[in-house]
Amino acid sequence: MLSLKNNWTTVLRSPSIPKAALMSVSRLQLRVRNINTVAPAEIETFLQKHKNDKILPVDASWYMPNVPANAYNEFQKERFNKDAVFFDIEKISDHSSPYPHMLPTKKLFEQEVGKLGISNDTSLLLYDRQGIFSLCRAAWMFEIFGHDPEKLFILNTFPSYKQSFSDPNLVMVVHEMINRLETTITTKPSPHKPVSYKATFDPSKVVSYEKILELAQAGEIGKSVTLIDARSNDRFTGAVAEPRAGISSGHVPGAANLPFNELLTPNKSFLSRMTLDSVIKEHNIDESRPIIVMCGTGVTACVVRTGLILAGFNPDNIAVYDGSWTEWAMRAPKSLLAKGDA
Repeated sequence: MLSLKNNWTTVLRSPSIPKAALMSVSRLQLRVRNINTVAPAEIETFLQKHKNDKILPVDASWYMPNVPANAYNEFQKERFNKDAVFFDIEKISDHSSPYPHMLPTKKLFEQEVGKLGISNDTSLLLYDRQGIFSLCRAAWMFEIFGHDPEKLFILNTFPSYKQSFSDPNLVMVVHEMINRLETTITTKPSPHKPVSYKATFDPSKVVSYEKILELAQAGEIGKSVTLIDARSNDRFTGAVAEPRAGISSGHVPGAANLPFNELLTPNKSFLSRMTLDSVIKEHNIDESRPIIVMCGTGVTACVVRTGLILAGFNPDNIAVYDGSWTEWAMRAPKSLLAKGDA
């Protein structure tokens, strides 16, 4: 049986290999670790179950540059509870890079996460003010830097959790939920004392521009490896402009388009596993090949990655192109900036 991580290494080193050698085990045949999601109606049960654990709510909200909102200012005014911390994907990034919120160094991740009071033993309940959005990138970052996946939980979703306190009908459904929302103004991203955090780094979960270029020039995207673009179809085809000024729209030749919002309900929560599976099948995503996900700047790519995992895909078989379309549009040859449908 081939190792999925070995599959990645082989594909990225040598694009031209027989498809038969790339076959990974079907998710129906392999026990795959899943993502831990928590519905609003399950919060009280979840907290009771983990009452002896250190559960830290993590606000991982982030807004697109064309959205007039500030995630940290919102955190200062309202938080999940008094223990919540703010995980800033802009601050915890590589500031030497010309591309937005690229992965930080291991040392910087250790420093900034430790400052929030997060240790390696801390269980994290990640949430996002927009529903399912940037929290998936935060979860991926913790995963790539070695945090125990069994200690990563996603609130599905925070807006629904908030609504349950204001809607009498929902309060009845959510069975005696306690209003834990903290609205005292804070001036700090964390109420906790700094602690030590020791990170590792898993390079199999991230793909560089150079690897995408290698695969694209060899014509292997869509053949030996699946590249999924999570942006809207209009951005993917080049029909509309990118939200970042000066960035051309379009896509990497051979990429498949799976807009991230197709994996979400109208209230921005993940679809059921059965519905996720149906949507993914409609897009003909081949799980027998290694998968790379990308988007504009590596945020909604992580939403698609999480959706695939919820549908049963193996997380070790799905990597993120961190620089995504912003880096590709700025660096790739014009001949590799495709327009129209894939």
